[in-house]
Amino acid sequence: MRFVLLTAGAFGGYSVTRLADWPSQTGFSQESVIILFIILGSSMGYLLGGILGREVTTQFRRLEQQISEFQPAELVFGALGLIVGLAIAFFVSDPLRLLKPTWLSFLAIVGVYGLFGYAVTRLFLLRRHEVARQVFSQAAQQSRERPKFLDTSAVIDGRFEAIVKSGFLEGPLRVPRFVLVELQTLADSADDLKRARGRRGLDALTALSALDDLVTVVDADYPDVPTVDAKMIRLAQSSGGAIVTADHNLTQVARVEGVDVLNLNELAEAVRPVYLPGDRFVLGVAKPGKEPDQGVGYLGDGTMVVVTDGRDAVGREVEVEVTSVLQTSAGRMIFAKAV
Repeated sequence: MRFVLLTAGAFGGYSVTRLADWPSQTGFSQESVIILFIILGSSMGYLLGGILGREVTTQFRRLEQQISEFQPAELVFGALGLIVGLAIAFFVSDPLRLLKPTWLSFLAIVGVYGLFGYAVTRLFLLRRHEVARQVFSQAAQQSRERPKFLDTSAVIDGRFEAIVKSGFLEGPLRVPRFVLVELQTLADSADDLKRARGRRGLDALTALSALDDLVTVVDADYPDVPTVDAKMIRLAQSSGGAIVTADHNLTQVARVEGVDVLNLNELAEAVRPVYLPGDRFVLGVAKPGKEPDQGVGYLGDGTMVVVTDGRDAVGREVEVEVTSVLQTSAGRMIFAKAV
């Protein structure tokens, strides 16, 4: 940029010397006037080129980062927008060729090409996420290879590895790079609980990565997006994939955004055994209940069972009969009595 504007400034300074009789007005010779104006024009071009050069470099790096995040469909639309913008600029800039001096005409034409090329490309990319999602969704329906992106909460969930090995999660499983970074942060945490969860998640990914490339890492990141949840939604939108998570809040937000979500807790809820009043089963009573004669036990999925007349059976397995089932916001609770 400095070289271009320095050259343009030198030619501009030379052109200024032809506009007036500078030797008679300044008392300098014609050669001295030419050299002086060329130096002034070149200096102005050098300074302006430094300012514009830094700005162009910053914008170029930003554009480079954005292009690295684009999917193929987005690049196609961006290229089409650039071609259309340059074609419009070609017809609009034709009258500018008549401007004098030549360097002013050159700068005006360059500005028109830059303006229309950028504006029309941005216009074509305005709804790039929605268009890309539709394109990738249609392709995924045909190929049945819709990617599923694993959230941190899903990876550190103790049930995740067993669900994957059982084959319930079809299609390629992808772990974004920013999820790995978050897992590593948890694994290095000073808090014992967080450190254990992070290491468990990394161990699960290590074990699953060895199973015929079932789980692979994708180099995707969105520096302009502050949170991991928002990055997951952006990634799923741009690729037409689904999010696998155990986070209730992420599930709700993603569905509002129109992103498909597979929630492990919803799967666990769907496969819980259904007990009706009158059903009998064997239960291990784990601890006393709140009432004097109550005992409390838990099913394999964590459902709490309150057993009437079960305090004496704490530490033992007894046969119980279901009396009622209560569904609460925290989950299902079963009331039974010892048989």
